[in-house]
Amino acid sequence: MRFGVFDQGEQPGGVALGALLESRLALAERAEEVGFWGYHKSEHHLIPLDHAPSMGVFLGALAQRTSRMRLCSLVHILPFYHPLRLLEEICMLDHLTGGRLEIGFGKGVSAPEHQLWGLDPDEAADRTEEMLDLLLSAFTSEGDFSYSGRFYELEDVPMELRPLQDPYPPLWRPGNVEMAAALGVSTIVGGPIALVHAAIDRYQTLRQPGVGGGHEPTVGAIRKFIVAPTDREADELGRRAWATYTHNLGLLFRRFNCPIPNDPTIGGDYDRACELQVIVTGSPERIRGHVEDLTANGQVDYVVGAFAFGDLSHDEALRSIDLFGEHVIGA
Repeated sequence: MRFGVFDQGEQPGGVALGALLESRLALAERAEEVGFWGYHKSEHHLIPLDHAPSMGVFLGALAQRTSRMRLCSLVHILPFYHPLRLLEEICMLDHLTGGRLEIGFGKGVSAPEHQLWGLDPDEAADRTEEMLDLLLSAFTSEGDFSYSGRFYELEDVPMELRPLQDPYPPLWRPGNVEMAAALGVSTIVGGPIALVHAAIDRYQTLRQPGVGGGHEPTVGAIRKFIVAPTDREADELGRRAWATYTHNLGLLFRRFNCPIPNDPTIGGDYDRACELQVIVTGSPERIRGHVEDLTANGQVDYVVGAFAFGDLSHDEALRSIDLFGEHVIGA
């Protein structure tokens, strides 16, 4: 069994940016100390959901504060980057981490973020597909490389930097089991235990060699976890944090009158989110029992938890990490 942390860099409110960033770096350090295998960072812009929107800067800082944990973007939103800038950044990060880097990619779920950047949301999928093709072509080229596409035209570009991992870091495509399977890359799934197991079955049935670069893919299960000394306290924290998380996630969608696609807050309905096991709260014993149920049939060997979200304080998130490390990972 392996365990991971998922973080969005969410602003709990009333915390200075420097202090917030330091708290997230400290959280990652503690996660490594108690036995977590991976740390996954999402990317959002212009929203309280993410106060560490520069993926390269944040992962570069994490590389200096950790030594063993895998560091993974989940995801780089590919339309937001120039391919040469991202190409060089990935190469640098792979060396800064000592080969611990993993790259998640996607188009992003927030049309308003694209609009505010002057991007056309309707082009996001095509831009993502072309950017991925360009990056992989560059990573596997010998010497200079050229690329001709709808959005990018590059000619005789020198490949001065190369990743440490050959031919490139492991890749992740969350949010679409079929696409991840077709590409032969890692992914992560959520929802009730039965649906998680069904999604993993489907992935294994559809899996192709794809563009995984020879790295063995992982299919993980993800939840938001709150661990507290008692079930009641954990539930109270969860209900409070869920309201803030719902507000922060929906801020730009409400401003632009856009529906939230595949709304992970379940419309802000905390009780429904608990029922669907999007969020799991409780004492160490309850959380351990849930993880045992999730992994009982052997399909799930990687469990990722978000421990810092909504208005949870650093100390509350750190306590969850510590209790999870002691009573779940340690068990």
